[in-house]
Amino acid sequence: MKSKKIPDLISGLVCAALCTGGSIHAIELRGLVDLRIVATDAERSWTRDGLDKTRFDQSSGTVKLGQAFLRADMALLDTVTGSIVTSASDDRGGLVDITEAWIGWNPVPSSPWKTRVKVGSFFPATSLEIDYDSIGWTPVRTLSSSAINSWMGEELRTNGAEVSLRRNGHAQGSSHDIGFTAALFKANDPTGTLLAWRGWSISDRITGLTEPIRMADLPVYGPGGALEAQDRSIHAFREIDHRPGYYVGAHYGYDGWLSLDAMQYDNRGDPLVLNQGQYSWHTRFDHLSARLQLGGQWELLFQGLRGETVMGPNAVRLRFDAWYAMASRPLGPGNLALRFDQFRTREHESDILPSDPNSEQGRALALAYVWPVSPSISLVSEALVVRSSRPARTLIGEVADKTERSLAASIRWQF
Repeated sequence: MKSKKIPDLISGLVCAALCTGGSIHAIELRGLVDLRIVATDAERSWTRDGLDKTRFDQSSGTVKLGQAFLRADMALLDTVTGSIVTSASDDRGGLVDITEAWIGWNPVPSSPWKTRVKVGSFFPATSLEIDYDSIGWTPVRTLSSSAINSWMGEELRTNGAEVSLRRNGHAQGSSHDIGFTAALFKANDPTGTLLAWRGWSISDRITGLTEPIRMADLPVYGPGGALEAQDRSIHAFREIDHRPGYYVGAHYGYDGWLSLDAMQYDNRGDPLVLNQGQYSWHTRFDHLSARLQLGGQWELLFQGLRGETVMGPNAVRLRFDAWYAMASRPLGPGNLALRFDQFRTREHESDILPSDPNSEQGRALALAYVWPVSPSISLVSEALVVRSSRPARTLIGEVADKTERSLAASIRWQF
């Protein structure tokens, strides 16, 4: 499947919804523009074919367009809505791309259980750093996302259907909230490629649905390499093996101060299939998250993930894991947040290409302050330090162990 078919699918979904109702009842347009000043000592970011962990480096320039989103929410029927989100950034080749496009059905509940169905292209609701009702998939307490949510913004998208059931305990006179989610999807077969050949990142960059991601010039997929059939540009949301993937999840909440979520993800990729320079990867992982609200001031967040990805007959077989903990609280006119990340990839002993090292380990610390100057404008500042060790860097003339430091300030305008 060529990447251009994703926009065709999106337009088809919207047309189908319009045909059922004849007209759009209402359209709401919302936008966000994030202008940023960045100072960093990173040498060569992964956005410029390097293997550093942060989005910007010394050659990126000082003033950047961090993010720009335009979201259209449509009321198609009384219980049917649609959303399309486009984004722009000045480190994207095509500048503008679609990041989400979906139709949702929220039937009027006839029991304590509330049902929601989503069809299209959208993010699985796993991140605690994101406000899913906001304009774009952007962290609200910091500038950068954790390693887990950076990867999900880059390589994961649900291109299919999701069904969720939720029982709100408060509405039933109970302190307990319960929920379940299940999804079937396609077109996420290359998931795992970035973890293997680039590794984790600490970033807020979102991959567009049609956007190619260019990787570092590693020998394994270069001329004469063991995997030279692999294109250097990854199309993360391409269908390759025509096998659907799935994820299932569960939610528990208690009295508004405790929230626990678990998810199992499996793209069921056939690792022996190659199509148009893209391999299918079999990627699966387990994900846990917890949020605690303490004393009305402190908020504690935790996410952890562990999984494995395989490509070819063990040409790449990689275990990966990451976790972060964040503490956040109001301070003065704004909100202060401190996040600690730890991430790792480990080659399995059955990996048959020792000349293609994919292991790494690292940690990161972010300190951020968000000051809402007005209902539409916020000032955000962040200090970030990332330390990582990746032997594959020596293959492109870099040192294996690096420490990257950055200071960034942003003005976010919402309209």
